[in-house]
Amino acid sequence: MSIINVESCVEYENDVLEHLHNVQLMIFKDFIELCEKHNLTYFAAYGTVLGGIRHKGFIPWDDDIDLFMFREDYEKFLKIMQNEKQDKYTLLCWEHYADYYFPFAKLSLNGTKIGAIWADNSNFDVGINIDIFPLDNLPDNKFKKYFFIKKSCFLHNFFFLFRVICNDKYVSKNKERVGKFIKSLFKFLHLKPKLFRKIQRNLAFKYSDKDCQEVIDLGGFKSDHGLPKSLFKSGKKVPFESLNIIVPENYDSFLKIEYGDYMKLPPKDERTNHFNEFIDFGNY
Repeated sequence: MSIINVESCVEYENDVLEHLHNVQLMIFKDFIELCEKHNLTYFAAYGTVLGGIRHKGFIPWDDDIDLFMFREDYEKFLKIMQNEKQDKYTLLCWEHYADYYFPFAKLSLNGTKIGAIWADNSNFDVGINIDIFPLDNLPDNKFKKYFFIKKSCFLHNFFFLFRVICNDKYVSKNKERVGKFIKSLFKFLHLKPKLFRKIQRNLAFKYSDKDCQEVIDLGGFKSDHGLPKSLFKSGKKVPFESLNIIVPENYDSFLKIEYGDYMKLPPKDERTNHFNEFIDFGNY
């Protein structure tokens, strides 16, 4: 068993980050094989696309893998993971866990564990994982689109607040005061995540039977804008470390939308990743 304490959300020891990358690549490889077995379509997303194009692998300071699936394939993936016996992985999603507050799934490796503050006081363990974001249809009408996105952002912020009220660790006194106030307010108003899950799920499926021109990532951190569906008409394989992964065929347009001049490295103070209190690699 190998347990590594991580004290900074900015920089890992090189050997720790390399170890983490190798384990995530194994998870990613297994995910790809499952998709091929069940004829499911996925696309690399966000920093994983950027890393594949700019670095032919992980962004050097990044510590996660992000993926897209269209809602139909995403729902199929959830059922497959629920119905097939899984000894190696646990699928973290709100369909399976009442106190999981992300509207996207994490494929978590059993026998490993990360100290994720957002999972404090939950009834599940978070292992080393990859993120899987569903893509949903965005209405073409500009007024419906505007209110759809506003509602999406509102719900995203509420889920963030639910995560805040479920942990007792804060990075500053000011955030601790805010967190305690939010907890008291939610308790007073009897607000429960179940209601907001239902609202967001209804939103996700609202235009699923329409022939829309754009899709949106309701589950992630880019829920303030849509993406042309044409970006995902087909995929293209590119090298990513030891794997060949699928990125959107028009990855250039996708990366420009998300990152602007994406081939330019950001300043050092913007090269951030995720804060984990520790990483337990188990036997991996």
